[in-house]
Amino acid sequence: MKIRDKLLLGFGLYIFLACCGGFFAYREIGTIGTRMMLVEIADDTTNTILEVRRYEKNYLLYKDDDNFREMLRYLDQLKKSIDNIESEIVTQIGSDNYAMIQRDIGEYERLAWSIAGGRITRGAEEQMRVIAREIQSFTQNLAKMERFNINTALHTSGSLLIVVMMFVIALGMVINIKLATSIATPIRTLERVTGKIAQGDFSERIEVRGRDELASLGTAFNQMEERLKNALWSLEHAIEKLREKQAQLVEAEKLAAVGKLAAGIAHEINNPLTSVLTFSNLMLEQCGPDDPRRDRLRLMARETERARNIVRQLLNFGREIIIKPEPLNVNVPVADIIDSLNAQEAFNNIEVERSLAADLPNVFADPAQIGQVMLNMLLNAIHAITPPGRIQIATRTNGRFVEIAISDSGMGIPHDHLNKIFDPFFTTKEMTKGTGLGLAVSYGIVKKHGGDIEVSSAEGKGTTFTVRLPLHG
Repeated sequence: MKIRDKLLLGFGLYIFLACCGGFFAYREIGTIGTRMMLVEIADDTTNTILEVRRYEKNYLLYKDDDNFREMLRYLDQLKKSIDNIESEIVTQIGSDNYAMIQRDIGEYERLAWSIAGGRITRGAEEQMRVIAREIQSFTQNLAKMERFNINTALHTSGSLLIVVMMFVIALGMVINIKLATSIATPIRTLERVTGKIAQGDFSERIEVRGRDELASLGTAFNQMEERLKNALWSLEHAIEKLREKQAQLVEAEKLAAVGKLAAGIAHEINNPLTSVLTFSNLMLEQCGPDDPRRDRLRLMARETERARNIVRQLLNFGREIIIKPEPLNVNVPVADIIDSLNAQEAFNNIEVERSLAADLPNVFADPAQIGQVMLNMLLNAIHAITPPGRIQIATRTNGRFVEIAISDSGMGIPHDHLNKIFDPFFTTKEMTKGTGLGLAVSYGIVKKHGGDIEVSSAEGKGTTFTVRLPLHG
């Protein structure tokens, strides 16, 4: 129910009860007015019977015809007055008593005519006086009863007025309290929840009851709170993203400086390492199979080769990636790298499963760079597996992208390391298996092509890297 309807109903009921009380009071006033008129008639009747008795006395004393006529005239008025209030008399004393008083008046008139006609019986005058006294007593009692009824009506009206006033006041208080509570309580709730929201607490919602304006306001407020909560979450998420981007920019600046420094250092030590490796291999060729220096020379050559590879990766990482894109079916570099690693027996005791889509659309990419990415990804998968194991390579189309998925059955990546695996120099491999630059370089290449790399991993179950490249055209 609408608030306006509640107010109209409350005040309408209030006015209705006041009108009912006024109606009953007005009716009682009308009753009192009627009874006042009856009292006047009863008083007139009493005065009339007194006049009848006065002329009766004079007539019985003086036998005067004028007194007799006046007695009869007043007696006739008495009958008319009693006839006028017949219904009230019947109500007050009953129809039998009314008939009896009519008989008494008739008997009184008969006796009066008998005396006037000279037909006087013994005790007739005394009987006439007795009847007259009875009629006088009747009229006096009738007037007294009407006055008593008036007093009763006045008392009843006063009591009714007080009761109605008290009831109207009590009902008005109840209605006003209910209306005030139904309006004020939701407003106080709204004020409290608004205060909580102002402090950043979105845990409480307004309980919506009914279908009035306050219920609509509560529903709209809950919707606003939900949207504000989502907007605040989005803002906090955006701020967090900005902070991450800022941290990445700072980290990128640091890495750029480190890359430049590493490239300078790598360039300086690359030539000496090449010389050491060359002479180590020459000395290794000159040593016989039983020469005790052969194992040490082999170790020196292997470690020098590893150092030179690290230097090359540092040079590649520090150097800006320049891509030469062309329409490319990614199945080609993927198959070439797999075949190359097979030829080198890199998949020792590791099962390789290929699932290359036959109708794969072209991407616009640099074949050499995509090959480098595949090499890094596959080497990373090989190093993650303790043989025997399995590597699955699949290509597919996903919307406007071509995806290359490389899954291994290794030990997986710990959850707290997932956000660090593309950082330069971060690695969980043994010292002899990686430098921590392969994934960082691959990520940079893919980003240069407008793509992305996603990773999903479960510890003890393996890892899946998905390279996503945009379609050509």
